Amino acid sequence: MNEKRIVRRTSIRRETVGQKRPRQVISRKALGVQARRLPQVELGKRWIAGGIGSVVVAMILILGLMAWKSSIFQVGHVRVQGNSEVQTQVILDKAGLLGDNMFTADLAGAQSDLQKIPQIASVKLERQWPNTIRVVVKEREAWGTWDQAGVQYTIDRDGVVLKAHPAEFGKPMVRSSDQSSLRVGDRVDYQAVAAAAELFEKLPKTVGINATEVAFVAGKGVQVTTAEGRTALFGDSSSIAYKLAVWAALAQDAKAKNISYTVIDLRFGNRPVLQ
Repeated sequence: MNEKRIVRRTSIRRETVGQKRPRQVISRKALGVQARRLPQVELGKRWIAGGIGSVVVAMILILGLMAWKSSIFQVGHVRVQGNSEVQTQVILDKAGLLGDNMFTADLAGAQSDLQKIPQIASVKLERQWPNTIRVVVKEREAWGTWDQAGVQYTIDRDGVVLKAHPAEFGKPMVRSSDQSSLRVGDRVDYQAVAAAAELFEKLPKTVGINATEVAFVAGKGVQVTTAEGRTALFGDSSSIAYKLAVWAALAQDAKAKNISYTVIDLRFGNRPVLQ
């Protein structure tokens, strides 16, 4: 290895005119400075590694593009589960996923479209690779019958109209004085349904009798008909539990005093009337 040399003069004074001073040669090693060599082998390795990485990335992109366009990843099957009222073909047509690419299939859009079907309460979609979409449906459950304008409709607990005919026998019956017609998917007065549900549930426990019908009559409000043929006027749908407690106390008192009644008016809070 060739070494650079540093020349240091050993004397300040010259002995004679024109005579050069003696020189002392000191290597850079002696000064602790080492010569730097170009790392050619390492540089070559880095170039090779970079080239291999680029080739791998290119191959992945090519394979991804081939998979993207391949028929293997087209939606060929849509499996529907959980439906009984809604026909499977209706769900398939509404989702519109058959033939789509598995990578780009719009599951969120299909979910939104499916939830517009009145009988469907919720729906979940998931990909099953390589070419299947799974659709899990939760349908609305029939709660009772809503009678309006001479037509009886099946509704769920949220008041959504499911069918244009009555629910099965034994389900709650709610009658409305509204004379407008309804369509499947319409929603009736939710507060009325909630009040009716509370009455059907709590009346047997609180008063010891069963309701056969809950009606919402213009000018009178909530009206309950019992299996014994009695009628109870509740007014608005507020304070149902309190009004039932008043009814229970009056019914007990009437029984003790052997008083019969066909109508109980609970519209005025703490001033009930028996007729």
